[in-house]
Amino acid sequence: MKIDWAILSNSAEVQNNLSYVLGGGWDTAWRPSYPAPFVGALTLRLLVHPAEVTRQHSLQLQFWNEDGKAFAPSLELAVGPGVVPEGHPTGWDLPALLAIGLQGLLVPDAGRYSVEILLDGQHAKSLPFRFIKGGAPGLPPSALPPQPR
Repeated sequence: MKIDWAILSNSAEVQNNLSYVLGGGWDTAWRPSYPAPFVGALTLRLLVHPAEVTRQHSLQLQFWNEDGKAFAPSLELAVGPGVVPEGHPTGWDLPALLAIGLQGLLVPDAGRYSVEILLDGQHAKSLPFRFIKGGAPGLPPSALPPQPR
């Protein structure tokens, strides 16, 4: 099993083997005070080789601060087992789409963080992000109009 892609977004869901992502691809958020809610989702597309599809796999998410220490409990999900569908092209991996809401995650303070993604106990990807105090959510301070004095 491997990660094809993974992104942070404002929200996401999976329906009929398609991912629907709103506000996808962000890495910076602004909050007026802390601790602050994450208010977002992680969406991933996993690829499972046909030889691996009949057994259960584990997906673990770890939430680290910039010092590499956990700032929230990890989340573990089971993936599979499954079957290779009739007519599936020989040699093609099977996709598994996941949209994981992270609304309950609290970010303790402004700073740099990451979501560490482990597949079957092995590190597969890091998704870095940062939270900044103040500003407007979704807009860097340089994108805001000057304020009258």
